[in-house]
Amino acid sequence: MTDELQWSFRSPLSLLERWRDRFDGARLREFLVTGYTLDLGFLERFAVPTARALGARITVLADAGQAVHDAVDVRRAGLAYQHGHAVSRGAFHPKLAVLLGDDDVWVAVGSGNPTASGWGHNREVWLTARSRLGCGPRLLHDVADWLVDLPTVVAVPSWIALTLREVAGRMHPVEVDEGWSQVRVVGNLHGSLLGHLPTDAVAELRLAAPFYDPQAAAVRALVDRMKPHAVRVAVQPAFGRFEGGALLRATEPAVEREFRVLAAGPPLHGKVVEWTTPAGATHGLTGSANITAAALLRSTEHGGNCELAVLAPHPVSLLPEGEEPSEAAMAQLRAGQSTSVTGSPAPVLLGCAVVDGTTLLVELAAPVTGRVVVETSPSGEPGTWQAIGVIPVGQATARFVLTEVTGGAVRTVVEVGGVRVESAAVFVTDPSRCRPVRDADDAPRLGRGTPYEAIEVFTDPALAARFTADLERLMLLVTPRPRTPSASSDRQGVDVRTDSDCWRDYLEDSDRVLGPDLSRLVFPRRRPPTVGDRRSSFVVDDVREDEATEEEAGIAPDAPTGDDPSADGNLLDRLTASERARYRDFATRWAEAVSTPTVDSDHGSLPPMHLRMLAASMYLTLLAEGMWRDDGWRTDLRWLAWALVPDDNALDELPAEAFAHLYAWLALVVATLREGARLHGSQDADALVTAAWRDAAEWVAETDLALAEALLLPAGHLFAVVASASALRETVELARGAKDDSYAEARSAFADAGLAVRLEEGVWRVDGVTGNPQRAAADVVTTVRRVSGRAAVAVACAGSRAVLVACDDRIMLLADSRTAMWSVYELSSVRTPLSLVAGAAGGLPSGARARRPLRTPPPQVSELSQLLSVDLAAMAAALKS
Repeated sequence: MTDELQWSFRSPLSLLERWRDRFDGARLREFLVTGYTLDLGFLERFAVPTARALGARITVLADAGQAVHDAVDVRRAGLAYQHGHAVSRGAFHPKLAVLLGDDDVWVAVGSGNPTASGWGHNREVWLTARSRLGCGPRLLHDVADWLVDLPTVVAVPSWIALTLREVAGRMHPVEVDEGWSQVRVVGNLHGSLLGHLPTDAVAELRLAAPFYDPQAAAVRALVDRMKPHAVRVAVQPAFGRFEGGALLRATEPAVEREFRVLAAGPPLHGKVVEWTTPAGATHGLTGSANITAAALLRSTEHGGNCELAVLAPHPVSLLPEGEEPSEAAMAQLRAGQSTSVTGSPAPVLLGCAVVDGTTLLVELAAPVTGRVVVETSPSGEPGTWQAIGVIPVGQATARFVLTEVTGGAVRTVVEVGGVRVESAAVFVTDPSRCRPVRDADDAPRLGRGTPYEAIEVFTDPALAARFTADLERLMLLVTPRPRTPSASSDRQGVDVRTDSDCWRDYLEDSDRVLGPDLSRLVFPRRRPPTVGDRRSSFVVDDVREDEATEEEAGIAPDAPTGDDPSADGNLLDRLTASERARYRDFATRWAEAVSTPTVDSDHGSLPPMHLRMLAASMYLTLLAEGMWRDDGWRTDLRWLAWALVPDDNALDELPAEAFAHLYAWLALVVATLREGARLHGSQDADALVTAAWRDAAEWVAETDLALAEALLLPAGHLFAVVASASALRETVELARGAKDDSYAEARSAFADAGLAVRLEEGVWRVDGVTGNPQRAAADVVTTVRRVSGRAAVAVACAGSRAVLVACDDRIMLLADSRTAMWSVYELSSVRTPLSLVAGAAGGLPSGARARRPLRTPPPQVSELSQLLSVDLAAMAAALKS
């Protein structure tokens, strides 16, 4: 339920400190801040260390060009928090703070900018709400919907747009607490704030803001809409902007009016539009909107400011006290000066981010129309800026090769009339480093001490035995994650996942559960950690200078290391026959451990997918080292293929990059099973590969061949069983072809059987038969029926002899030019055309239901002809001739 909803002159900084001091020690996952003017130096001193130490991803979004900090004073932007510019036709003016945890969310909507003045000195008005995520006030829906809609109207960096949607998706309460239904948060993205105010006449209208229109247009619009009996207006001549005479003229329709002049002191930066109904109830609009036309009378998409406000009952009036001047004195009062601000001709930067660890993505508010140079600096200091490239004309984004460690500032530069003009700076952001800090957990993992090294498991039978026992123990401890629908599944436009974050998190989970070395067996293409990457530890500055990448250490990325079992020679030579037998037993236990449901008989209760991929990888390694002298491995590998087929839990659990590795491993397992076996053949090995193929083909079709080929193992021994690159490629291409051609698998089976078969007008024709044409034709229709489930007809020729075999799931028709007879046979699940012909030793199969001359075909010929759309009688007559 909602814990608190209150008005406060405190700031989001107070909320952050209150979260820090919670007795339950709850982690903070997101800290989102928006504002107009921005002081990153202030936030880095007073907010960033606290929020980051609590584990939060920090996102700061403010109006472009309204920074009160200097780039040289900013140290942690992009490394410890995300910073970006928001650009709209008017000012980006909302003041919002969202603190989001695992179980609850705190929200502050008010008037204070994220500066020392806005969060610590000025007199501001904030509405703060604290709520559990399960059930909360409707205003949480309002804020979440506004966050989702914001990037559709206001230009923001793409990675911050994703963050806004993720925060929105998580903060939506499942159930609304109607006890706070009168408190709503409203924005003006598509309609004016004035449209949210009542049109019925009110008893009294009270206004207070630092800024009023020079002509008081917004005040006049409020008076005309609400028709107040009395109007009271508060101004502060020492701060803000207003014209006393214009305020007098705008309030003339009211019967009674009063002006309050606030004394010099802490500036009144809070904004209040408050009214009392004839029944005596007091309500108000507070938030970011000044009493100006740009704030109250126009929507963002029609050129107004972007504002966020609160509509709520007011227990007490928020109008400040002050001296009451005479109307004559009020007419002479004015403060501030109306200025027309012209934006810089330099293109406005939204932000700059690191993509895939190698690319610098620069995003602008609009496509460029001339030559725009991008400059970077590691510190923002004068004399350190260097050009890195030019943004192509007509584009709003550009990508550059990242040559330095993450961090630093970026700006655009243009020349206007020979004068150099620079944009406001943004800071290079690595979204993956700014993501929420992940907790180290006590989840079950392989090993109880030092993580396993792959080479040791493969060469030390005692260690392999311990590993096998640990794997089986782990299967009893892990439970599949329950399927939980996305928090945004029923809300259009909310994307609660960022792929790069999910992939990094998944790799960290894999490292923690499997150990880094075994994890690299499963995900061998993962890039080395970059400078400053974390595991489960956390440093406020988020940078550790004592680590180096493999490239910095002079190691070629693809060079073999001590972690690669294949780099250490043949493993089999070190093992005795009894030890090889033990390894075969271990491998069977690995396969059983990951293909046996851990909860019930449901396929969805299998262990986590990285454990299944690990078992497959290790099994294939032993096959490549020739641990088997027979086909005893085939059943295990068939069930490993079944275990690798994505189930419901895997579909929910895996990020996109993990699926790429999963499909590659699955393709490699199936290709290995096909070695020495025939898809849809009649032998035991054929049955196993056919069963695996039926389970896995649709997923094998999605395989990235380059990734799968990188997983191929060399044959380490005479008895090695490995898939070749050509066999792997053929397996993947067959799976892809089967999606569009229902006979692709049948054609592959014919090729495996050495049959030259072509399909002509619905008839399979077998050429160049050197043996029994009956068997060849029966083989073809049996394969077609088994693979596609359809009726089929085949004609095979051997010298002057031609045979026609046609069948559906009930009967087989055989016409042989040598006998000039039709033979009709009944079929069953075990009685196939091939099994009938195979036992005939070249003659006609026994057990015919009917025999007739070719010239008088039995009725089944007509029935099957209609089913096949082929004139079987005419074809049989052609055989005779």
